[in-house]
Amino acid sequence: MNTHTCTWYISSSVNEVLAQVIKNMAAALRSHSRNIDLDVINAKDSGYKPIFERVKNVFAKREVWHLFGLPPVWWRIVRMHSRTVHTLLDKDCFAGWPSRFFTEGAKSGEAVIFPVFDPLSSYTEDGKKAVFIRDGRKVPEGDYEVADISQRLLRPEALSGIYIASGIGPREAMRAGILTMRGVAIASEKSGWLDEILGPDGYFLIRDDDDLPRIIHQGLGDKGKHLAMSARHFLKSRRSHERCTDSLIALYRKVIAQ
Repeated sequence: MNTHTCTWYISSSVNEVLAQVIKNMAAALRSHSRNIDLDVINAKDSGYKPIFERVKNVFAKREVWHLFGLPPVWWRIVRMHSRTVHTLLDKDCFAGWPSRFFTEGAKSGEAVIFPVFDPLSSYTEDGKKAVFIRDGRKVPEGDYEVADISQRLLRPEALSGIYIASGIGPREAMRAGILTMRGVAIASEKSGWLDEILGPDGYFLIRDDDDLPRIIHQGLGDKGKHLAMSARHFLKSRRSHERCTDSLIALYRKVIAQ
């Protein structure tokens, strides 16, 4: 089978959480497909190539260029000489074959590629339990630590406890996926994005804020540990390296054949 050349460009608009998931996907593709010659460029990487190397990249003819995030100003040049794929999380301004990370919210004609949520460190149950929040999410006072997850999400440290989600969109689902792989239970309002990666019973359902004291108590106990374990197994099976690779290869075949 012929080898196909592909360049991924992770735009500067992509936050660190999503960039980590995309890097996991690249590792999966490289490990499970010998027919894709993959080059990954992250606009935020320190020491990114000097200007003459960047210009060379822009004019490099690859069979497929895959853009994640908002397009750079030179993207139209790439579209003139290569087939392009464009993956967005929650916007609709596509500049290439449209694709999403979730079936939830995807429109007709938009491909779905499966994200990979690898743990950043070995899973452990020894981490001090806490109630994790972000963006100043209000939780009831109690005899437990409340910690902002924003600065700790991508650190290689043990985490244990429950995360109280802020919102129900795909960005929160990405955070929840990473935290699930690190053994943290998730609590959220009903979310089709979470149903997709954790299962409809893979997180504590918040119907209103009056549920929070009970959910936090359960989330910090054995029920939270068992729920996190069940959600982790669901996530690993539904968003495996193999399924990620299959979804990417199927998309690239369509794009190359057009």
